[in-house]
Amino acid sequence: MKTGFFLVAASVAAALWLDTAVSRKPVERSMYLMGTRAHLITYAAKRDEGIEALEVMFQVLNSAEHHLSTWRDDSAVSAINHHAIGVPHRVDPGLCDTLASLYQWHKTTSGTFDPAIGRLVEAWDLRGRGRLASDIDLVHAKHLSGLQYLEFSHKTCSILRTRDVALDAGGFGKGDALDRVARALPEVPWLIDLGGQITVGAPPPTQIGWEVSIAHPLNRAEPWLQILMKNGSLATSAGSERDLNVEGHRVGHILDPRTGQPATFMGSVTVQHQSSLVPDILSTALYVMGPEEGLLWAEEHGINACYLIPQASGLVDIKMTSGFKALEPQLTHTATIDRPTLSFNNHFGALQ
Repeated sequence: MKTGFFLVAASVAAALWLDTAVSRKPVERSMYLMGTRAHLITYAAKRDEGIEALEVMFQVLNSAEHHLSTWRDDSAVSAINHHAIGVPHRVDPGLCDTLASLYQWHKTTSGTFDPAIGRLVEAWDLRGRGRLASDIDLVHAKHLSGLQYLEFSHKTCSILRTRDVALDAGGFGKGDALDRVARALPEVPWLIDLGGQITVGAPPPTQIGWEVSIAHPLNRAEPWLQILMKNGSLATSAGSERDLNVEGHRVGHILDPRTGQPATFMGSVTVQHQSSLVPDILSTALYVMGPEEGLLWAEEHGINACYLIPQASGLVDIKMTSGFKALEPQLTHTATIDRPTLSFNNHFGALQ
């Protein structure tokens, strides 16, 4: 599960304006959407055209929030969560297709991705100040968690709760929303940073892509790797700032659906894919798996993934799949006197 904290920062490649009368210039807008900060960028020859494109992005994202948010009682996801147990509930075609993807990735990841963990999120109070869930709390919450207790038919677009389970959109909502923007503006140059997940449209004028930075796993303000994104989406799952401290204990905000406990990994994992939904889902699943299991799984399934693993010595291991290496990420961190230099792990051809 991801709750809006992604260690990815974007920097737009500067456009070369040969004719200021007709060149397209950046137009930007920031707002709060889907429980996180959103930053939208586009390019246009006229400011009004840029504002119009930004408005389309906003309206698509806002509509997705109304559709998927569990904070709204009138959303389509909340309708599932509140529907009577044992009674089939019909969903609209768009949500039906999304649900089909969720079930497929749940199966493919062997349950390390499971959006039906709303009761576990409540048990740990991850939307509040945090709580140390008791053994009794966890037994009860796990009894009411898991996609196996939501019977879904893609053919009829119906879903039936067999227990009082609740979907949590934290691990898929942003990706689904960003895919909607991509469908709405297929030829327009734009970039959206939605709580750290970066999705891009066409490249900026005179450029072949967007320069995007991946942050240090324990400090989101410190860029460590840079990638030129020509298309698709980049999502990172990490702990640090979003994790909670309860009575001196760390309560990670990403839960392992298999145990009901916070995932134990302390670094970050970034996933790149043409679809925004896939990296949103898989960055969560790979974080739960951890580097050893996750790298093997990602390589086997052809997923572009990169782990940043902080070491007790102060070093940071960078481990990536062969597909991620093909994206040609560049190291941006400059070694300082008070910080050791990075160590690079050659697992699956990491940076050398």
